[in-house]
Amino acid sequence: MAKGRPRKAGVKRTKSGQISRAASAYNENADAIALRMKVFGLTEKEARDQKAATYVGRLCLAGMRSTTDGITEAQYDAATAYREAYQNFQKAVKSPDALASGNGGASGAEGPGYETWCQRAIIKWEGIQKAIQTEQGFHENRGANMWAALDYLVGRDQQHPHMVGDLRLALNAIGHHLGIIQRPKRHTVDNAKAA
Repeated sequence: MAKGRPRKAGVKRTKSGQISRAASAYNENADAIALRMKVFGLTEKEARDQKAATYVGRLCLAGMRSTTDGITEAQYDAATAYREAYQNFQKAVKSPDALASGNGGASGAEGPGYETWCQRAIIKWEGIQKAIQTEQGFHENRGANMWAALDYLVGRDQQHPHMVGDLRLALNAIGHHLGIIQRPKRHTVDNAKAA
Protein backbone atom coordinates (compact mmCIF):
# COMPACT_ATOMS: atom_id res chain seq x y z
CA MET A 1 0.00 0.00 0.00
CA ALA A 2 1.34 3.40 -0.99
CA LYS A 3 1.58 5.93 1.75
CA GLY A 4 1.00 9.60 1.14
CA ARG A 5 2.92 12.45 2.54
CA PRO A 6 2.76 12.62 6.36
CA ARG A 7 0.19 15.08 7.67
CA LYS A 8 1.19 18.08 9.75
CA ALA A 9 0.18 17.78 13.37
CA GLY A 10 -2.21 20.33 14.83
CA VAL A 11 -3.54 21.58 11.50
CA LYS A 12 -7.31 21.76 11.16
CA ARG A 13 -8.75 20.11 8.08
CA THR A 14 -12.09 20.10 6.28
CA LYS A 15 -14.13 16.92 5.77
CA SER A 16 -12.44 16.43 2.40
CA GLY A 17 -9.00 16.46 4.02
CA GLN A 18 -7.91 19.88 2.78
CA ILE A 19 -6.34 22.35 5.18
CA SER A 20 -9.00 24.62 6.64
CA ARG A 21 -8.48 28.29 5.91
CA ALA A 22 -11.32 29.44 8.16
CA ALA A 23 -9.04 30.49 11.01
CA SER A 24 -6.79 32.57 8.77
CA ALA A 25 -9.79 34.21 7.09
CA TYR A 26 -11.30 35.01 10.47
CA ASN A 27 -8.12 36.78 11.59
CA GLU A 28 -7.37 38.34 8.20
CA ASN A 29 -9.16 41.64 8.91
CA ALA A 30 -8.45 41.80 12.62
CA ASP A 31 -7.01 45.33 12.48
CA ALA A 32 -9.99 46.72 10.56
CA ILE A 33 -12.42 44.95 12.90
CA ALA A 34 -10.62 46.35 15.95
CA LEU A 35 -10.76 49.83 14.44
CA ARG A 36 -14.51 49.53 13.77
CA MET A 37 -15.02 48.40 17.35
CA LYS A 38 -13.07 51.35 18.72
CA VAL A 39 -14.46 54.09 16.44
CA PHE A 40 -18.12 53.05 16.42
CA GLY A 41 -18.38 51.37 19.83
CA LEU A 42 -19.38 47.99 18.41
CA THR A 43 -18.92 44.52 19.79
CA GLU A 44 -16.65 42.19 17.84
CA LYS A 45 -19.64 40.31 16.44
CA GLU A 46 -21.26 43.57 15.31
CA ALA A 47 -18.01 44.87 13.81
CA ARG A 48 -17.71 41.69 11.72
CA ASP A 49 -21.27 42.09 10.43
CA GLN A 50 -21.56 43.44 6.89
CA LYS A 51 -24.08 46.03 8.11
CA ALA A 52 -21.36 47.79 10.11
CA ALA A 53 -19.94 49.17 6.87
CA THR A 54 -22.64 51.86 6.58
CA TYR A 55 -24.20 54.31 9.02
CA VAL A 56 -27.69 52.92 8.38
CA GLY A 57 -26.34 49.43 8.98
CA ARG A 58 -24.82 50.51 12.29
CA LEU A 59 -28.17 52.07 13.21
CA CYS A 60 -29.76 48.68 12.53
CA LEU A 61 -27.18 46.96 14.74
CA ALA A 62 -27.90 49.54 17.47
CA GLY A 63 -31.61 48.86 17.02
CA MET A 64 -31.00 45.17 17.66
CA ARG A 65 -29.41 46.08 21.00
CA SER A 66 -31.96 48.67 22.06
CA THR A 67 -35.37 49.62 20.70
CA THR A 68 -34.74 53.35 21.20
CA ASP A 69 -31.27 53.85 19.71
CA GLY A 70 -31.44 52.69 16.13
CA ILE A 71 -33.71 51.37 13.42
CA THR A 72 -35.38 48.00 12.94
CA GLU A 73 -34.28 45.36 10.46
CA ALA A 74 -37.40 46.09 8.40
CA GLN A 75 -36.41 49.76 8.26
CA TYR A 76 -32.89 48.70 7.22
CA ASP A 77 -34.44 46.60 4.44
CA ALA A 78 -36.48 49.64 3.38
CA ALA A 79 -33.27 51.73 3.25
CA THR A 80 -31.60 49.07 1.12
CA ALA A 81 -34.63 48.96 -1.21
CA TYR A 82 -34.60 52.78 -1.42
CA ARG A 83 -30.91 52.84 -2.37
CA GLU A 84 -31.41 50.10 -4.98
CA ALA A 85 -34.50 51.80 -6.46
CA TYR A 86 -32.60 55.08 -6.71
CA GLN A 87 -29.64 53.43 -8.44
CA ASN A 88 -31.94 51.64 -10.88
CA PHE A 89 -33.77 54.88 -11.61
CA GLN A 90 -30.47 56.61 -12.32
CA LYS A 91 -29.51 53.83 -14.73
CA ALA A 92 -32.95 53.89 -16.38
CA VAL A 93 -32.74 57.61 -17.16
CA LYS A 94 -29.05 57.24 -18.05
CA SER A 95 -27.86 59.74 -15.50
CA PRO A 96 -24.16 60.64 -15.85
CA ASP A 97 -23.64 59.62 -12.22
CA ALA A 98 -25.37 56.24 -12.62
CA LEU A 99 -22.17 54.27 -13.00
CA ALA A 100 -18.67 54.96 -11.81
CA SER A 101 -17.47 54.40 -15.37
CA GLY A 102 -19.35 57.54 -16.42
CA ASN A 103 -21.25 56.00 -19.34
CA GLY A 104 -24.58 57.14 -17.91
CA GLY A 105 -26.10 53.74 -17.35
CA ALA A 106 -25.79 52.65 -20.96
CA SER A 107 -24.52 49.15 -21.31
CA GLY A 108 -24.13 46.53 -23.98
CA ALA A 109 -26.93 44.54 -22.30
CA GLU A 110 -29.68 46.75 -23.75
CA GLY A 111 -31.91 44.09 -25.24
CA PRO A 112 -35.60 43.59 -25.85
CA GLY A 113 -36.49 43.70 -22.13
CA TYR A 114 -34.40 46.78 -21.37
CA GLU A 115 -37.13 49.30 -22.13
CA THR A 116 -39.61 47.44 -19.91
CA TRP A 117 -37.03 47.29 -17.11
CA CYS A 118 -36.47 51.05 -17.42
CA GLN A 119 -40.20 51.75 -17.23
CA ARG A 120 -40.56 49.57 -14.10
CA ALA A 121 -37.56 51.23 -12.46
CA ILE A 122 -38.98 54.70 -13.11
CA ILE A 123 -42.46 53.74 -11.88
CA LYS A 124 -41.03 52.17 -8.71
CA TRP A 125 -38.92 55.25 -7.96
CA GLU A 126 -41.84 57.62 -8.55
CA GLY A 127 -44.04 55.49 -6.24
CA ILE A 128 -41.43 55.68 -3.49
CA GLN A 129 -41.16 59.45 -3.91
CA LYS A 130 -44.93 59.84 -3.71
CA ALA A 131 -45.08 57.69 -0.54
CA ILE A 132 -42.40 59.82 1.13
CA GLN A 133 -44.08 63.07 0.07
CA THR A 134 -47.45 61.86 1.38
CA GLU A 135 -45.90 60.98 4.74
CA GLN A 136 -44.04 64.30 4.81
CA GLY A 137 -47.33 66.13 4.30
CA PHE A 138 -49.08 64.70 7.37
CA HIS A 139 -49.57 67.38 9.98
CA GLU A 140 -47.61 65.42 12.59
CA ASN A 141 -44.59 65.23 10.30
CA ARG A 142 -44.48 68.72 8.85
CA GLY A 143 -41.46 69.67 10.95
CA ALA A 144 -39.54 66.59 9.82
CA ASN A 145 -37.17 66.68 6.87
CA MET A 146 -37.36 63.15 5.54
CA TRP A 147 -35.74 64.04 2.23
CA ALA A 148 -32.60 65.37 3.90
CA ALA A 149 -32.43 62.35 6.22
CA LEU A 150 -32.60 59.96 3.26
CA ASP A 151 -30.10 61.99 1.27
CA TYR A 152 -27.48 62.36 3.99
CA LEU A 153 -27.87 59.13 5.98
CA VAL A 154 -28.71 56.65 3.22
CA GLY A 155 -27.47 58.26 0.01
CA ARG A 156 -24.27 59.89 1.25
CA ASP A 157 -23.66 57.57 4.23
CA GLN A 158 -22.98 60.46 6.62
CA GLN A 159 -23.54 60.39 10.37
CA HIS A 160 -26.12 62.91 11.56
CA PRO A 161 -27.70 61.54 14.75
CA HIS A 162 -30.20 64.41 14.92
CA MET A 163 -31.79 63.13 11.68
CA VAL A 164 -32.44 59.55 12.82
CA GLY A 165 -36.04 60.26 13.85
CA ASP A 166 -36.81 61.76 10.43
CA LEU A 167 -35.08 58.78 8.81
CA ARG A 168 -37.32 56.37 10.72
CA LEU A 169 -40.42 58.19 9.44
CA ALA A 170 -39.15 58.09 5.85
CA LEU A 171 -38.16 54.42 6.04
CA ASN A 172 -41.56 53.53 7.50
CA ALA A 173 -43.23 55.28 4.55
CA ILE A 174 -41.01 53.43 2.08
CA GLY A 175 -41.51 50.14 3.90
CA HIS A 176 -45.30 50.57 3.90
CA HIS A 177 -45.30 51.42 0.20
CA LEU A 178 -43.14 48.43 -0.76
CA GLY A 179 -44.84 46.00 1.62
CA ILE A 180 -41.73 45.49 3.74
CA ILE A 181 -43.34 46.97 6.86
CA GLN A 182 -46.93 46.23 7.79
CA ARG A 183 -49.13 49.31 8.06
CA PRO A 184 -50.35 49.99 11.60
CA LYS A 185 -54.06 49.69 12.18
CA ARG A 186 -55.46 53.14 12.82
CA HIS A 187 -58.06 53.35 15.56
CA THR A 188 -61.07 55.44 14.77
CA VAL A 189 -63.91 56.46 17.07
CA ASP A 190 -66.09 53.69 15.58
CA ASN A 191 -63.42 51.05 16.23
CA ALA A 192 -63.01 52.23 19.81
CA LYS A 193 -66.78 51.99 20.45
CA ALA A 194 -66.98 48.52 18.86
CA ALA A 195 -64.26 47.21 21.16
